[in-house]
Amino acid sequence: MPVLLRILPPQLVLLALTLGCPACHAASTARCLQSSHRYGWTSHGLPAAWPLHENRPGNRGKLTIGNGVAVRRSVVAGLIGFATLAAAVLSPAAVSAAPAKAAAPADFYQAPSPLPAGEPGTLIQTRPAAVVATAVTATATTVMYHSRNAQNADIAVTGTVFTPTLPWLGPGSRPWVDLAVGTQGLGHQCAPSKQFVAGTEQELEPVEALLAKGWGVVVSDYEGYTTGSTPTYVAGVSEAHTVLDMARATASIPGTGVSSATPWATMGYSQGGGASGWAASLAPSYAADLKLITDVSGGVPADVRNVAESLDGSATGEGLQLYALIGLQQAYPGQFPLDDSLSAAGKATEASLKTQCVVQTLAGYPFKKFSDYSTGATIQQFDAQPAVASVYAQNNLITRPAPTVPVLQYHAALDEIIPIGQARALNQAWCTAGVRTVFTVVPGDHIAAETTGLPAAVSWLTDQFAGRPAPTTCS
Repeated sequence: MPVLLRILPPQLVLLALTLGCPACHAASTARCLQSSHRYGWTSHGLPAAWPLHENRPGNRGKLTIGNGVAVRRSVVAGLIGFATLAAAVLSPAAVSAAPAKAAAPADFYQAPSPLPAGEPGTLIQTRPAAVVATAVTATATTVMYHSRNAQNADIAVTGTVFTPTLPWLGPGSRPWVDLAVGTQGLGHQCAPSKQFVAGTEQELEPVEALLAKGWGVVVSDYEGYTTGSTPTYVAGVSEAHTVLDMARATASIPGTGVSSATPWATMGYSQGGGASGWAASLAPSYAADLKLITDVSGGVPADVRNVAESLDGSATGEGLQLYALIGLQQAYPGQFPLDDSLSAAGKATEASLKTQCVVQTLAGYPFKKFSDYSTGATIQQFDAQPAVASVYAQNNLITRPAPTVPVLQYHAALDEIIPIGQARALNQAWCTAGVRTVFTVVPGDHIAAETTGLPAAVSWLTDQFAGRPAPTTCS
């Protein structure tokens, strides 16, 4: 259930539903709420964080709550009205000054040129973000901040900060989770910070689940979603830097309460699992100022070359393979000669992919191979080039420094996109390095596993924030 329905007084929820649901005027209001018994707590102790989804078949003009309860837009509109009032009462931002660096440019995503000097994590600009799904539980802020790319050059990166509206009642400082998102797409419209506001972001479910625990949440867009740039998809060093600097930037947002004493966790799935794993790996050397407690990484593409080659000719993966090649070429200019290997049709496909979000991409290239877009080379032949192999080697998480914090790593039993073998190899490498890590296999395919693995992920974070000893499956 959306947290909005959990926190508003029952009388307001009932009134909003009655006003927004014409059927309730002819039938019992209780009938409209017949599914409310499901709005409770799971057996894992995790509130049932059901996101809102639009555009499912048969639900035009409606929003779908969680497992299929269709609700008219007018119902949600009624709730939003009450949410706005409640947020005004509950939010610290309602009684505190606006961020000192509130942004005013016509295009927020246009980075200043030249980019002003700033240390990693320094804010460039901010603006309030109207995220309906978290309107009561958190004050959302879109930010632009300094980070470093794979070449360690200064770059501007955008993201979102979700500051809980209610005071932290637990021991010590409020925990914060640095959530690294999964594949969004290379089009700028796909940036998580834009999709949170639009209500289309696929990562709303974990955001809501984490906020329901009273934790703060931050989400980086990663490098490449500022105007005129290209995402550096699956470039590990860049992802690590942007994720860690997102946490640093949060300390400058009024009302977050973030300080050097704030406990942090990194967490992610799929591309996000790679990004969170990379962040945990590089945190001791790149962001020792952050108090990182633990990491949760699911569906990790640890060996990008292995993943790219496995996607060749698959039902849904060729577009993702090309995403990776485009992203690495962008991150390592002059070192990853993708364009030199593409045919005219391949270059046209590359241009198209740079405008797409992931759902379109997954459906658009069934059973295609790299050789369909190259001047004749197979993916194996392209990858064997010394320069290409060198970039892959730099982006192999298995060979990078192991994290110094406990790690929960999970993977889908039927993962058809990211091979489980290379994920197990990562886990074995971290076990050998002495990391206290748990590797678990969860039901379902790649996409389903983010949801099936979420309760265990939240439970792991709960235990680690509470200071409980971390278990391990290392032998």
